[in-house]
Amino acid sequence: MSGTVSTSGTIALDWEARFAAGTTPWERGAVHPALAAWLAAGTLSPGRILVPGAGRGAEPLALARAGFAVSVVDVAPRSVAFQREALAGTAAEVVEADLFAYAPAAPFDAIYDQTCLCALPPATWSRYAARLAGWLRPGGVLAVLFMQSGKHDGPPFHCAEPAMRALFAAPAWAWPDTPAPPIPHPAGFTELPVLLRRI
Repeated sequence: MSGTVSTSGTIALDWEARFAAGTTPWERGAVHPALAAWLAAGTLSPGRILVPGAGRGAEPLALARAGFAVSVVDVAPRSVAFQREALAGTAAEVVEADLFAYAPAAPFDAIYDQTCLCALPPATWSRYAARLAGWLRPGGVLAVLFMQSGKHDGPPFHCAEPAMRALFAAPAWAWPDTPAPPIPHPAGFTELPVLLRRI
């Protein structure tokens, strides 16, 4: 959930302080069950994938080992250092950057967002959704976990499904016909795993 983004740097400093203090209860310490299921089913197939706000998650390394060309972007130096060490020896790219300023050279085949969206203040969500759409090629996949915290303060912020359907709406996005069941989070929340298609 490390995340993300303020040109003033205030959010970046907040996340860096959280990692320094160890106040990161959202971290699972293992690959997310939704990602493991998507990889096992072949729903996510190897290609160029972006992991924004990866924090100290195990998912970038799992994706690299599964044959993906992984790019990680995070604003917190501790997260960047963690991912660079974890991904050493792979071809993965780890970039320290503000997500609202990040400009990859080419669009990605897929994006994996585990806890980046819910780390952002809701007032920034429409801007972030536009960035996600711009980073994905047409037909690309956004594999996202919508945090169900039940709280209106955060982070993590509550990503209610109706609000997410409005945020990721046609004509830019296509939702699956059958929603996946929610997945319990060790911190007491639940998460809705969704594979969105970029139109």
